[in-house]
Amino acid sequence: MKKLMIALLLCYHISITTKPIDDTWITVFVHGSFSVKPHLTVSNATNVIFDRIEDSVYYRSIEINRKDKFFFKNQVMLELGLKKIDLHNPNKEQAARIIAATYEKISQYAGNAPSNEYYAFGWSGLVSHKLRYLEAGILYQQLHDLTKTMKAQGKNPKIRLISYSHGGNLSIQLGAVHVTKTPSEQISIDELYLHGTPIQIETDYLINSPVFKKIYNIYSKADSIQKMDFFSFKRFFSNRKFTNRRNFKLPDKLTQIRLSITDYTPKDITSNIPFPRDEKSLRKHFKKASYDPGHFELWFMGWTILSYRKNFPFNPLPIIDFLPIIIKDLDNHPNLSHDIIVKILPYKETIEIYNAQKFVYHPELIVEKEFLPKSLMEDLTTYALRYEPVDYNLETYNRKMYDAIAIAQYEYDQLNKLKLQEGKKIKHEKFQQKEIDLTKKVVNLQKSKKKNKSLFNFTA
Repeated sequence: MKKLMIALLLCYHISITTKPIDDTWITVFVHGSFSVKPHLTVSNATNVIFDRIEDSVYYRSIEINRKDKFFFKNQVMLELGLKKIDLHNPNKEQAARIIAATYEKISQYAGNAPSNEYYAFGWSGLVSHKLRYLEAGILYQQLHDLTKTMKAQGKNPKIRLISYSHGGNLSIQLGAVHVTKTPSEQISIDELYLHGTPIQIETDYLINSPVFKKIYNIYSKADSIQKMDFFSFKRFFSNRKFTNRRNFKLPDKLTQIRLSITDYTPKDITSNIPFPRDEKSLRKHFKKASYDPGHFELWFMGWTILSYRKNFPFNPLPIIDFLPIIIKDLDNHPNLSHDIIVKILPYKETIEIYNAQKFVYHPELIVEKEFLPKSLMEDLTTYALRYEPVDYNLETYNRKMYDAIAIAQYEYDQLNKLKLQEGKKIKHEKFQQKEIDLTKKVVNLQKSKKKNKSLFNFTA
């Protein structure tokens, strides 16, 4: 009997110690670059195109803007490095808290476990391939340190990177950093999301790196900025999608999603007709409208002074908030390809998913699933608008951008003056030294002549 009790206790102990550890998801947002529009001068354009931005007005002005917390108010952006987002204490100073909180609410609605592990990775925001690689190294190391700490706490960390624009290219550079690490230093990115990222053939192959387990490339045909990346790699255009070519095959872990949004607006904006459910009444009193997201609607809050439409169906929320419901159960449908169209229909509270096919304008519907109910959308909208900053406007934005450029230009001019003065000083000192050296040579020559003359007189 005693032996039986010991055996049972041992079995119980083993069952406890071998209990599987629950996954802890770490969600990291990686912002894009600062707008280059205010910096469109011949000098700056040349420096950016040839990646020679060090010691430039562009570099210094972006450095000034990057430290200004004003730019934290309309997107997920905090200080440099990996910073935890306090999503439980929202305010009007950090849009990151609002976006993370609404993302978490939608994530839980989609059936995911609650999480508090939300982070923002801050980088320079400069358009520079060299700097993106270096800053990807910083992100890699900080993610390694964070996961190591969590593992020591008995957790099983999973990493989800949500990247925007050139922040996506920084994230892709993790593949280049990965090969420089020893096995003990290596990490895994379980999910990488790219939003409006300019796809560049010089770096697209990095998605095949084993560091990435699953990749979602999310784009919109209404995003005109994504392709107009004429400052990178000395060419005019980037791509929206990854494509096969010689020596580069798209991996199965990649899913490419073209986002489309269709909604209805009243034909008579003064009418108070309730939104009908039947198609006939809908078409009679409402007109169909396409709201495919633009570049800024993917990432920014609706109060940004950038091109975020006031009548956008999800205003003031960015598209990134809706990722949990968009990608939910995609892997459970075997008829879906890795290149799909996701059409969101807010008026029907549904999502339709099609396989993307070239030259097929009316593809077959593969999946239809629920979107968010209007009641939840209204709650999220009301919550977000409660924290709209009162001082975020075009006048302040322009003043801060152009003041930074003016400061940088002044510093640059002063530095050039100092360099010029220093150059003149060095030149003058060299000239003086030459005169001193010449004088010494003359004196030495005269002494030598006197010595030779004295020697001649003595021998005579």
